[in-house]
Amino acid sequence: MLHKMETAEKTKTGLFIANFEIGENMPGALHLALNLSVFTPEETVSGIGHITQAVNPPVNIATKISGGYTYMCVMPKNCHILVTATGYPIVKWPQGAGIGPVEQPNFELRMVLEENWKSGVANYKFMDGTGKWHEVNNAPVKFATADTIVG
Repeated sequence: MLHKMETAEKTKTGLFIANFEIGENMPGALHLALNLSVFTPEETVSGIGHITQAVNPPVNIATKISGGYTYMCVMPKNCHILVTATGYPIVKWPQGAGIGPVEQPNFELRMVLEENWKSGVANYKFMDGTGKWHEVNNAPVKFATADTIVG
């Protein structure tokens, strides 16, 4: 019988898209729409995050994300996926204008998912437009289809 990690190693076959809705589904709550490409041979993730909140002042932060993931198995039948990523502001730099400015991160993510990538919990922090960092802990994560992404 193969151990789950051995099975996971054998199924690293390519690229897939993973869209997530992160946060409470309540009016006025912070909402993170996360659209990731997952490259299994190198255990990397990249994509876009969009954080919104309909309060005064409103939150509307976009971030370009890259990072990685790893399997965490404490027993052969109890595995989770840890996704860690950092995000940077999306800069619209004119084509042919050089390499662009050096940007500081505006987003950090630590997300633990069930082995099937369908649900989990996330801790993240983001920088608002004034340069202040905000932390969100234990936000519920659910897998979303492309047509259900709000952000």
